[in-house]
Order: sequence, then structure tokens, then C-alpha cells
Amino acid sequence: MFNLSKFFSTGVKNSLELKDNAKFSHAGPYILLTEKTLIDKWHIGDIGSAEYTISADLNTANKEIVKCLITAATNDANVVIYARNATNLSLINLEVRVNDSYLELHASPTNIKTSNSKLIYTVNYFRNQNPL
Repeated sequence: MFNLSKFFSTGVKNSLELKDNAKFSHAGPYILLTEKTLIDKWHIGDIGSAEYTISADLNTANKEIVKCLITAATNDANVVIYARNATNLSLINLEVRVNDSYLELHASPTNIKTSNSKLIYTVNYFRNQNPL
């Protein structure tokens, strides 16, 4: 049986502590980047903001990682990219769309050469503290 207590313990201030400097790794499945690819969608009644790390892999020479923050309300949403690093080419553009119910995060290729990049992502969601 897999023993999680080998990796985690109770940390300070009600946190989860990683034992022995344990790490996380991410492998997919991936999303294939085409024009206006939907990356993620969430209900704005539940979630008000989120933090994403998106890893794009076009080929052996072209890779990119993007970190962004998103906030959303019923009629407004914003995305800000606060970190970006690429080996050669910038591969993706990000855009958010919102309606009265959902936020959608979309990626598109920076140009025709960066289509078909493979994307994986991680996200931390932050719940609304005030109901809509």
C-alpha cells in the first residue's frame, strides 16, 4: 500500500508540509494547441481567482513555461502573465472570456509555426468568499 505519511506531515499554520524536500512532477495528458484552444473552464459562482502554470512543448528545440493569474466576476475577467520563459520562440498567447456563469481560459499559437504545441498545466483555485 502507498504510504502518504512518507511524503507529508502537518506543517505550521494548518499547512501541509512536504517531508525530505519532496517534489511534484507533472506529465499530462497534454492538450494540443490549435487556434483558440480551451485550456480550462470554471464556474464563477464557485471560484473568483486562479493561478496557472502552463508548460508548452512544440519540439525538442522549442519549449515555454508561462505563469499567470486570473480574476473573474460576472461581467469582467482579467489575466496577467507574471513570468514567461522560452528556449527560442514564444509559443502561446492567453485570453480569458467570461459570461454570467463561467470563465474560460483560452490559448492560441503566437504564429502558424507554433501550432500543434503540446500543453500541460497546473492550477490553484481560490474560492469566492462572497456568494454571487
